[in-house]
Amino acid sequence: MKMTRGKSLVVTIIALVIGGAYLWHRWDERSRAPEMHVAPDQSGAYEYVHHQSNAPTVTTNISAPLQNSNKAPHALGFRERINEMTDAEKIAMTNLFVTKLKPAAEQWFSVYSNRVPFNLEDLRMDNFVERIGGDSKVYHSYTFVMGDITFGIAQQNGDAHVQYLASKHAVTAMSTLPMTGASPDVSMPVTRQDVKALAEADWGQQFPPNLVQLIPSAESGSLAGGAIVNVGSEVKNAAGIPISKVSGGFNYIFAKDGTLAYYLRAK
Repeated sequence: MKMTRGKSLVVTIIALVIGGAYLWHRWDERSRAPEMHVAPDQSGAYEYVHHQSNAPTVTTNISAPLQNSNKAPHALGFRERINEMTDAEKIAMTNLFVTKLKPAAEQWFSVYSNRVPFNLEDLRMDNFVERIGGDSKVYHSYTFVMGDITFGIAQQNGDAHVQYLASKHAVTAMSTLPMTGASPDVSMPVTRQDVKALAEADWGQQFPPNLVQLIPSAESGSLAGGAIVNVGSEVKNAAGIPISKVSGGFNYIFAKDGTLAYYLRAK
């Protein structure tokens, strides 16, 4: 039974990591490439057509909110890139960053501190890529790309929290089989108690020890010496009925040096 749960956890995390790798690629592509539209070619097939954006560049890296910060961006699509926003929308986005998003990141950094693979000073509006959520009154997420790292902050019912982090190098290694015949490095840089303390400080609730699962990352890919961790999965009885009271949790991947290679907060 324990081995089955372990394999199930590995499969689940690998699926999340592969999804993270795809999202990183798309966000990175969106943040660095000219605007792309889809148009049919002569054969009727669709292809990507590149158009250079003529939108003016606006400096949005400021240290204090601008005036009229209570005005939210209007008529946003479900996904909107920074270079698709008007000047007024960029100002509103900058104000939100200063008043809500950056403070949420600072609180998150206070929990994970030296386990974060980038500096808090690197989280700036000039690294903002896109907003997801459109005209929703309940949920939006905001994506930032800093070199190898994709970082997401969510705002739900007015409260902001860090939701996602992924290292491109790490998620690629996780989805790549080892190429050498050497014995895998199945050591792990964190303990159950380490992770339990981090998750509880982050979430603000206690997690029973049996809801903290660790598996060496080398068992499922080329990320040697790391750890795949799940915190807060529902415990089910023999009939498959959830019997735990945990409403959410975390998926982590720690690199060999103990830094976060992947982070997902699940509500």
